[in-house]
Amino acid sequence: MGLVRLEDLPPLPEAPGVYLWKRGEEVLYVGKAKNLRARVRSYFHAEGKARRIAEEATGLDFIATRDEVEALLLEANLIKAHRPPYNVLLKDDKHYPFLKLTQEPFPTLLVVRRVEEDGAKYYGPFPEAGALRRIKTLIDRLFPLRKNSGYPMKKRRYPCLNYSMGRCLAPCVGKADPEAYQEVVRQVEAVLEGKVDGLLAELEGKMREAARRLEFERAAEIRDQMEALRAFFSTDQQAFDPEMGDLDFLGMARSGALAVVQLYQVRSGRILGRISRVVEKEEATDEEILWAFLRDHYLEASPLPPLVLLPFPLEDLEGLRELLRRRAGHKVELRVPQRGEKARLLELAERNARLALETELKARERRGDHPGLKALQDLLGLSARPFRLEGYDVSHLQGEARVFSVAVLEGGRPKKAEYRRMRLKAGNDDYAAMEEGVYRRFTGSLREMPLPDLLLIDGGLGQVRAAQRALERAGLKIPLVGLAKGEEVLITPEGRELRLPLTHPALRLLIHLRDEAHQNGLRYHQKKRTEEALKVLSGIPGIGEKRRRLLLERYGGLRALKEAPLEELARLPGMSLKAAQALKEALAGEEPT
Repeated sequence: MGLVRLEDLPPLPEAPGVYLWKRGEEVLYVGKAKNLRARVRSYFHAEGKARRIAEEATGLDFIATRDEVEALLLEANLIKAHRPPYNVLLKDDKHYPFLKLTQEPFPTLLVVRRVEEDGAKYYGPFPEAGALRRIKTLIDRLFPLRKNSGYPMKKRRYPCLNYSMGRCLAPCVGKADPEAYQEVVRQVEAVLEGKVDGLLAELEGKMREAARRLEFERAAEIRDQMEALRAFFSTDQQAFDPEMGDLDFLGMARSGALAVVQLYQVRSGRILGRISRVVEKEEATDEEILWAFLRDHYLEASPLPPLVLLPFPLEDLEGLRELLRRRAGHKVELRVPQRGEKARLLELAERNARLALETELKARERRGDHPGLKALQDLLGLSARPFRLEGYDVSHLQGEARVFSVAVLEGGRPKKAEYRRMRLKAGNDDYAAMEEGVYRRFTGSLREMPLPDLLLIDGGLGQVRAAQRALERAGLKIPLVGLAKGEEVLITPEGRELRLPLTHPALRLLIHLRDEAHQNGLRYHQKKRTEEALKVLSGIPGIGEKRRRLLLERYGGLRALKEAPLEELARLPGMSLKAAQALKEALAGEEPT
């Protein structure tokens, strides 16, 4: 199947470029390489995803480029055009906005969602549309760029209201001096690039010069402009560390196929905001996900900082470094800090990425789209993605009062209205107890409940096979899996053991279901312990309702009360030595004196 021999490959140069694995006309994967020949040939000696791509493909195309930077740009464009199934595709259902300063004799400032190769200057992306609107409003109010004459600029017969308000120099009617207009453009660029301190110093000089020439009205206008800039940049952005300057830092969190990557922008020591992307790709490595984020973000972001802090090292960054240098006009360092303030920044980013990941998981649970459901389908080879999961647990109270508890998840969310418990007749045989509970679930009073798509058995292979026998007796075929305590290993009825990382979405979901079933049974035993304790305590002289409540809240049950020291009981609020002695004698089986 596919290209299985090196001889099937087209002649490949030992040069940088981009290669496209194809199945018929479909593009399966797009990659870049410093050496096309060596990179493509490595697929036939690799394992995992690379080998699968080569075996599934029926053809290969390639495009040689002049250098790695050109290969990187071409790779990004081809991935966006073809969206290959084996490439990491960032979830981008909302494009972060940019501010665009147009390229024309009298530029204007626009809000756009796409970066184009049109010679204009782009600033962003802005993580929050609200922040963009605020800074756009500030610039429109303080700097008299043209606003209502279209793009490209159209001639008008009369100036608009902005000219009368002093917020536009009216180049559309020929009133603007080109040099004065370019000075305004330069000031706007300084604001958008975060060079506010330098701009404030420049404006202060102009204010003093205007006052020296007795142009007090002009001096007051500049003063108001400075105050507005100071107020905006002191409140709209989160102050961090002015000595830190300009940098970006990234954090990443992952649970199985789902990953969140976040980038924080720091300019002049202020955190401007956060860019967040969600990726869902089971077979992709963390390195592939981070690389895809860096490539897609820095092909558009502007202006670029001199330093980018990465959460872990990446290989083959030379092409990206050179691309960033060309776009920024200065060297851009990519670094993984190990200690100090910059390392703490990465901890902050990782912590918030984990919170964002948890939020995404909970949102999917609410939609009935928990990633663990699809992971379970793939892991257990189910014909369809399970929706309703039932977890079963057998528990007992000191070897007696065996209880079979049922917990239910639908779409990954607990359905507590359908949690159930039943007293079992089986004695001390755990396997017989599980078989009895499962059989009665589908043949007794609970048989009217909807059939589950998957059963989770709390226990090892013995409990799983006992549940399997119960299903056969009930005439049902329902997939089931066990979850062994301690090691958190999945066990199939055939005896196969599946060991997954604790971050795997399927394991996380099953642990949640197992814990729900266990807690459901535990609540029953807590109720029984409380009833037993109240029955015993109610017959002890000097132990009234208030003292009974106090003792149970403090110790939980009779065993803990029996083991508690006499002096400790006597010191409890509302207790006395006499009452404590009566309690200890009663619990020891002696009649109180």
